[in-house]
Amino acid sequence: MITQSSHEAVIEEGTIYFIYSFDAGRPLDIRKAANQLLKSGIAETLVSPRDGQVRVAHRYQSLVRLMRKTNALYGMNDALEEDRLIRWMIRHPFWAARILARPTLRRSRSSTNESPSPIPDSLRENLSLIEQSVAEYQFVNAVQHHIEQDLLRADYLASEPYLRLRLRSAGQWLARMNGGEPRPSGSMEEGTRAEILLLLHRSGVMQLTVVLSLPDHITVDQYLEMSFGSSEFVTAARVSEPILRAAFGKRAERHLEGEWEAEQEGGVRWRIIKHESPAAISELSTLYQQAIALTIKSACSGDWFCYPAAFIDKVVCCNSEESFRRNHERELKNAIIRSIDVSSVREGAVSSLIPEDCSLTKSSSWYCNMSSSLEINWPGSPDGQFAQHLQRVVILESALLQYWQIRLLDRRVGVANDSVRHVREIQREAIFGLREYRDSSISFGDARDLVDRLLVEWRADRLYGHVLESIDQLQQLVVAAESKRSATRANMLAGVALIVAIFLGLPAIDETLGIANKVKDDGILGIPLKPFHFLAARGDKGTWVGYLVFLASVLACLLGLTLRRGRPRPRSRRREPGISWPLGTVRVVRRDDTQGA
Repeated sequence: MITQSSHEAVIEEGTIYFIYSFDAGRPLDIRKAANQLLKSGIAETLVSPRDGQVRVAHRYQSLVRLMRKTNALYGMNDALEEDRLIRWMIRHPFWAARILARPTLRRSRSSTNESPSPIPDSLRENLSLIEQSVAEYQFVNAVQHHIEQDLLRADYLASEPYLRLRLRSAGQWLARMNGGEPRPSGSMEEGTRAEILLLLHRSGVMQLTVVLSLPDHITVDQYLEMSFGSSEFVTAARVSEPILRAAFGKRAERHLEGEWEAEQEGGVRWRIIKHESPAAISELSTLYQQAIALTIKSACSGDWFCYPAAFIDKVVCCNSEESFRRNHERELKNAIIRSIDVSSVREGAVSSLIPEDCSLTKSSSWYCNMSSSLEINWPGSPDGQFAQHLQRVVILESALLQYWQIRLLDRRVGVANDSVRHVREIQREAIFGLREYRDSSISFGDARDLVDRLLVEWRADRLYGHVLESIDQLQQLVVAAESKRSATRANMLAGVALIVAIFLGLPAIDETLGIANKVKDDGILGIPLKPFHFLAARGDKGTWVGYLVFLASVLACLLGLTLRRGRPRPRSRRREPGISWPLGTVRVVRRDDTQGA
């Protein structure tokens, strides 16, 4: 029996991670692909699971040079103040030569009565601001790597199976504002920043994660309106020029809606796109997927899977978990299931739709099923943090990665052609892919159990069996091709032997005619020898004629076998069943209800 509450369930703070899994259709050179994304300006930072070093995009090179020059100036300034300039020049000969070579510095050194002007504090403040800004960009990838070190196997990370990138963010204006109020038409207040994260796997599988903060102080029913990737709740978007240029090329200026902002941010222009009707977050994902595919020159299959991972960080309507469960049983179950209202489900079937609580602590509850996951921080516990979210997201990404790998392998082995080289290439991909699929990258038992349960719900074992069966069929194709190649090789050798026998058969024919000439042709047994006697009586000319007759006989036999094998089989004419009605056929035409019958 589901009870009704006297007040609504209110979510004060929350975040949704829309994890989109898709693939390039082939294995990737992940370093080359990542470098292309960084050069194009789509990606900002990158981290490798092998060493954890967070690298930045190429556009930061000018900032790196500026920081080095500034640090060199500060070092020289400190050396001048402390009378250790010679020591500093010995330790930094390169920078000393560059700085002392400037005419302004030589003039200041020639003026002995004037002390060197100090470096302004604003330069030091700008340098600190640059360091802080770059550190903020690197923070996300650094946290991801720190969590991976605890959750994933060390040998798996050392093999560098994937790279993580942080892409340029996007602005989003949601249909609901803080407090759950509908956004007025044309309003551009209270926009939110969507973080975009990308994982490139060497198998060709990619994961694009759109991190979206929910409006503050909304009800559970309002949350459900935004819990699907296909939910239409975005009224406007703000996208950077590198993304639009990569996705649309030169057409971006002519065919896109909206207008460019007057000022640049992050060294690029940004375009505000207002939707006539609310759009889905999947449209933003499709835009980024298209930009990524064209940048790395990969033909994506167009097949993708969205897995929303929601985190309700703070609830304020109740003061404890027991109170929330008692007062908002229906809202809680609806938030977990998402796809159907539990009030319309038979009472005995509700329990089968609710997954078990995967959380190990009393401060939160975590529910995961095949279509989504939801974590709730109960009242009285610390508010949810970004690092806590990523601990859950990394586990879900690992499960989705395994599932999409076996799905990609199933699709790859299903489209193999008759080329032996192509079949062998797919076999090699399948062997390495299956090995990684079987060996889970998760090192903890509870997280591994969750991954196994999700793979069972996604029917990954059936795909695994189908891939093994397809690999056996591919092996049969390889064996058949090898047999055909061996038969062709044997036929070629036989043909060469026949040619050699033909050219070496002239002396043998001469000896045969000599022997036949010595035998008497009396009686019935001598009748077959008469042609040989006839040829032998003509000497060398008869031998040559006999050789030509032999050669013509061999060619006639080969020609007869070839024509017989290549003769097409007659095809019977296919007839349509029944007869066609001379007055035509009946067509059903859809008409509006307003039209007459």
